[in-house]
Amino acid sequence: MNETVNHVEDSMVGVLADVVHNVYQNFYEQAKALTAAESFDIGLGYLHRGVPDKAREHITDAVTRGHVSSRSYLYLLLALLSGRTLQQVEKSEFELLRSLRSKLEDQAGDSWSQAIRAINDLLATLVKEDLDPQAVNDRLKEVHPERREEILRHLDIFLNGPILDGLWTRTSDSANENRFENNRLERAWKFFHPEPAGARARLPMPSRVTFGDRARAYAYTGVGTWCLLWLVVVAWQSNWSAAVVGLLLFAGGARLAVLDLSEWRSAQPRKTVGFSRLPRVAAPAGGFANKVDRKLDQLFAKYAQEDITRAVWLEETQDARSVLRDEIVEIYRDERTSADEVAWLIEHLVAGIRARWEKGTLRDSGEPRAVPFSRKALVACGAVAVLVGTAIMTWSAIHIRPVTGLLDTTVLLACVWAAVGRWSFIRAERRRAEAETAKYKAVMADRLAAYERWKQQLADRPNDTEMAEWLDHDRKALLAEAMTRWKLTARDIVAHTFIERPLRPYERARLADGPWRYSRYRIQVLLLTSDGVRQIGMSLEFLNGEIRPGVRFSYQYDKVVSAKVQPVFGRMTFELTLVNGDPIKITVADEDADLPEVTELTLDAAGLGNTLHLLEGIAAEGKRWIGNERAREREKVKELAEAARVIFDGPSSDPPMSTV
Repeated sequence: MNETVNHVEDSMVGVLADVVHNVYQNFYEQAKALTAAESFDIGLGYLHRGVPDKAREHITDAVTRGHVSSRSYLYLLLALLSGRTLQQVEKSEFELLRSLRSKLEDQAGDSWSQAIRAINDLLATLVKEDLDPQAVNDRLKEVHPERREEILRHLDIFLNGPILDGLWTRTSDSANENRFENNRLERAWKFFHPEPAGARARLPMPSRVTFGDRARAYAYTGVGTWCLLWLVVVAWQSNWSAAVVGLLLFAGGARLAVLDLSEWRSAQPRKTVGFSRLPRVAAPAGGFANKVDRKLDQLFAKYAQEDITRAVWLEETQDARSVLRDEIVEIYRDERTSADEVAWLIEHLVAGIRARWEKGTLRDSGEPRAVPFSRKALVACGAVAVLVGTAIMTWSAIHIRPVTGLLDTTVLLACVWAAVGRWSFIRAERRRAEAETAKYKAVMADRLAAYERWKQQLADRPNDTEMAEWLDHDRKALLAEAMTRWKLTARDIVAHTFIERPLRPYERARLADGPWRYSRYRIQVLLLTSDGVRQIGMSLEFLNGEIRPGVRFSYQYDKVVSAKVQPVFGRMTFELTLVNGDPIKITVADEDADLPEVTELTLDAAGLGNTLHLLEGIAAEGKRWIGNERAREREKVKELAEAARVIFDGPSSDPPMSTV
């Protein structure tokens, strides 16, 4: 071997999504005291999800407490053998199988009993070493299809050693047929998306008009009205026609000034609208804002075209990213929300920006950028009319009351100036609040529609059992690929195992009571043959099922020095040491310091226990391992065949069931 495999990585570098679904597939798990039936249901759930250690624990507990039937016996047998070799089955587990045989003699007609018979017949065939592929296939055809798939999935011990090529062919064909079942290509990605956070938008700014603003407006209006009435009365006494003309000019001008000045103020551009040229401030590393930044960068890159406009798009939308980041952080800051939970909103907003950018309206706020000249002209005309009308009335009044008339006019103009300013502000604020409220409602309606569409898309998110089944089919496909590349048949293999790790960058997700599932894997397939170990690394893109073979190499059994799993920089690392070679280090799981049971579940689902058992045996025995292993296997097969043998000679007492 001339290659060093070293895949120890920094803790969270390259983790695109980190999702924990707050769902317990085994809903009894939260109960303080489980009944035997509940414990069995939990164990069965773990078995279907590819976590055999936990399955054995719960199913064994259930049957020892009296939950015994052909159904529980079959799944106990599968759990005891799933994910490990016969050498790992303990004597106490053989004794448990023997102790249950007498309780099953009257349960002969259901699908689980048929599956048990098929396993017994296969074991008897292996003990006699009289292997007839056609007979085995015929026997399996008699088993209910769901039970047959469960046998092929969990009993890997029958795919090694003196195995039947026909049985492996059936297993391989079944895996290839079912790899993409249940619409995997359209659904698998949804497992890595969390339940989305609800739709939100920036709340409209409430009206800034205070009680004092209104009080001053009424006060200025009241004093001004009194001054105007006095001026009109005095001017009327001097020249009634001048008083009428002056009053009409004053009233019309005041109305124009108030209404058009409020429109002027309403038309002023606001900083919160559109995307202006603002410097982008980097968010603190590791925080919510930083993760939102990363999501935005990913999505803006996704929506970039593969041509010269890509650079232009990223440059011109740099400010938009800052504005969107600030808004999302602001509206979701009052609760613990992850960036993944608002990814749907980020993508929706980025898509909207892309559409506006293509139309050339990215920096268009949708409101006037400047106050129209006509509006300014009307305000000016109103002010002139007020002044002219006041001057006409004052000129008439000072002929009778010169000093009082001038004083009244001064107070009147001051009140008009103040009142017009207050009332135009009040009216502009009301219009602004109404416009922003209408805009908020429109934005929320748009986002709620996008939220509902996203929820609908995630409605058929696969459960953990489906994820485990797809991954198991992928492993079978990887095994077939490895056998093809090494030009091996099933009979050439004494045992096989996998070493799998997440391949960065990846997304990962799990249920609250389940192991981590990854969007990308790097899997080492180890084939143990009479000539030594054949190893090949392959990449698996779980979301689309693509397999990419990598480097392959081989080594003799006496070259293996040790195999172990230990934490390295917060990550569980598998280390295989060979003679005259650097250790092969492969990160197999993230170590969850606060939740060690999650790490244990993940390693269990990866089958690392079986890998360690095989390689530790090879390291201890060297070249003698192959002969010793075959001898041990023959003895264990005999012991298992004797322990699991069940005689059915009575009618079935279990109701026939075709589902698990």
